[in-house]
Amino acid sequence: MRHLALCLAAGVALPAFAQGTLTGRVRDQLGTAIAGAELRVSGGTLGAYADDSGAFRLPGVPAGPATLTARRIGFRPVTVNVVVADGQTTDLAFTLMPTPVRLDVITVLVRREPFDARLAAYEARLRKHVGTFITREKLDANPSATLSDFLREVPGVKVSMMSSGIRNALRFRGQNCAPIVYIDGFPATADEFDIDIVDPASVEGVEIYMSMMTVPPELLAPRGLSACGVVAIWSRPFRPVPKPATTVSQAELQKMLETQQVFTADQVDRPVRLDRESFTPPYPDSLWNTYTSGHATVEFVVDEIGHVEMETFSIVSASHPLFGAAVRVALPTARFAPASKGGRRVRQIVQLPTRFARPKS
Repeated sequence: MRHLALCLAAGVALPAFAQGTLTGRVRDQLGTAIAGAELRVSGGTLGAYADDSGAFRLPGVPAGPATLTARRIGFRPVTVNVVVADGQTTDLAFTLMPTPVRLDVITVLVRREPFDARLAAYEARLRKHVGTFITREKLDANPSATLSDFLREVPGVKVSMMSSGIRNALRFRGQNCAPIVYIDGFPATADEFDIDIVDPASVEGVEIYMSMMTVPPELLAPRGLSACGVVAIWSRPFRPVPKPATTVSQAELQKMLETQQVFTADQVDRPVRLDRESFTPPYPDSLWNTYTSGHATVEFVVDEIGHVEMETFSIVSASHPLFGAAVRVALPTARFAPASKGGRRVRQIVQLPTRFARPKS
């Protein structure tokens, strides 16, 4: 770097193809990564977007003085001047401050309990770590997976096709017979069961017991049907809206703003308003149990009738991925009053900050 600076000061010509690399991270004022921030070198076409961890990498930047700008919808852009050294990597850090166009912060202080007596015993066994569990959080973390995909990850569980035509039959280690499968406390069948008949999006949790010795009394079947193990599937009290097949990128969203297909809060006469009573994110179980507080800021477009366009949803920043996922689950049922401009309803981009805080007492 010092050699390059001396060359520049002395007017010494740099090699024609001298290049360096710019890397770094983009964070908000709380130090949380900002995903989707655009990084662009002034005076050229070089650019990149920060990933989910806020990290970016810009190779092939011409050696010498350069100006790099970081920007994202909902934040004030930040520009830095840097000297790029030939063959070297320069690491940078950006802190972006939010613009005053967000909705007010929503605070989640309580755990939303499903009001369903079916799940009381399941929740009790989950807290005591009796058996092997596939929880709602794990299922939601991989929405494209099938139920058999999750079961294959459990040590001692084998999923295979049977000669009878069942494509996803279960067997436990040391057993040659099928475990009994319960759905919401009732036996699904006393014979082979294709586990992928069940949609993971409808499942609250799964319990697995490899042998009759480990099966809780309430899940013991008559006539020794539990001898080959038990799988208990519990449906969730509500079914989340599936993830859209297509998503809108930050570049596409920026273009929609430039062409006024979508507006920001400061461009409309009456911005989007949230009915707070309709927005109830579930406090993630694992974070609730460990008294973990945190926050998530998400971004989406609200259409002309007050519906969230989920294909535009993205997590701007989150202190833990599960907080962002909790907000996403709650959004499809949230009610919004749409924005208006010039006497007509319009689409508006919204950033919604949500804080999760479990009281210590």
